[in-house]
Amino acid sequence: MIKSRFIQDILSLLLDGDQIGDAVKGQLDFISETEFEYTDVGVFISFDQEPGIEEFKASKADLILHGVSIHSPELEIGADSTLFFKNGLIDHLELWSFGGGYPQHQLRQYELRQAWDNSPQRKIERRG
Repeated sequence: MIKSRFIQDILSLLLDGDQIGDAVKGQLDFISETEFEYTDVGVFISFDQEPGIEEFKASKADLILHGVSIHSPELEIGADSTLFFKNGLIDHLELWSFGGGYPQHQLRQYELRQAWDNSPQRKIERRG
């Protein structure tokens, strides 16, 4: 199970609002974060999969989903998120800053918005 509220919020928005995301949304109950690799401009979050996740496998093995924008007082301009699948299963999430600098910790204050064409334009705000 995902422990980070920040990561859970990003994934819930990425997998909500279109047919592809809805089809694989069930995978969220079968993944957990295993590694956070911070770089100067972002972070890579790796996931472990638990038995049962195969039931929600994506039809496209190398699916890539993006379109949730991240805004925070800790980011100069903002950031973007991209979710990568391997063999149809959630593999890792990449967050990268538009302004170049990304903090070496999870954001505590943020606004997330669905930003892809024809999205429901849902948003999640957390203030501390």
